[in-house]
Amino acid sequence: MSLERNKDNGITIINSNIVKLTDDKWEEKVQKWVQECSKLVTACTPTFKEIEQYLLEQCEALPLTANDNRMNNFQLDVIMTHCKDKLENQASEFSFDMTEEEREKWCVEENAMRQEAMNSSPEQFGFNIRGYYLPHTQRNEVFYEQAYQELQKMMKHTNEDYKQVKMSDFCFFFEETTGHYEFNGGGCSLKNQLIVFMGVSEADIERHSQRFMGYIAALHDMGNLPNFIEDK
Repeated sequence: MSLERNKDNGITIINSNIVKLTDDKWEEKVQKWVQECSKLVTACTPTFKEIEQYLLEQCEALPLTANDNRMNNFQLDVIMTHCKDKLENQASEFSFDMTEEEREKWCVEENAMRQEAMNSSPEQFGFNIRGYYLPHTQRNEVFYEQAYQELQKMMKHTNEDYKQVKMSDFCFFFEETTGHYEFNGGGCSLKNQLIVFMGVSEADIERHSQRFMGYIAALHDMGNLPNFIEDK
């Protein structure tokens, strides 16, 4: 599910069913839909090993090494999201009112934090990180073809040939302790399958957490949850 703002300031939700909402009704309709979805879904949180097994059953995936740059970037995201206060290097709070000198100092501090996060051992923070990539094999061809079809829709108003675009390897990352995950591969049905299989906890449902929002969006895109109420 993705969002676009129209010229008339309305909102369009882009998925298999397109629904247009005006700004003044947006918040009300979203909240009503989210509340309804929270009553329809059931908590389910498989183990780390079960998630890995499910992924390997759905496609041909190979593990990424710990020093792979893609793994380092995911580790950076996990640490900066969940425990950046544990890093030795700390950056001051960013403000648009900073002077040029203060902004340059902040950039140096922020870069030092990011480098430390990328180069640290995940075990140092109690993390267990896994990463897999999907090689361009015959078994995985269906997922890459789905992504090309999505790309074709996006490029239909350009003169570029979408088939000439080199598709990067799809990657799936997961951290056991926090449940933080990432799937690089837009337009691929495998992404929604994994998000749904990983499920949500009771706490996610009650808090309407980011994981819950991603979960109901995936279920919606797969046709397993009702659509927004359309304007009459």
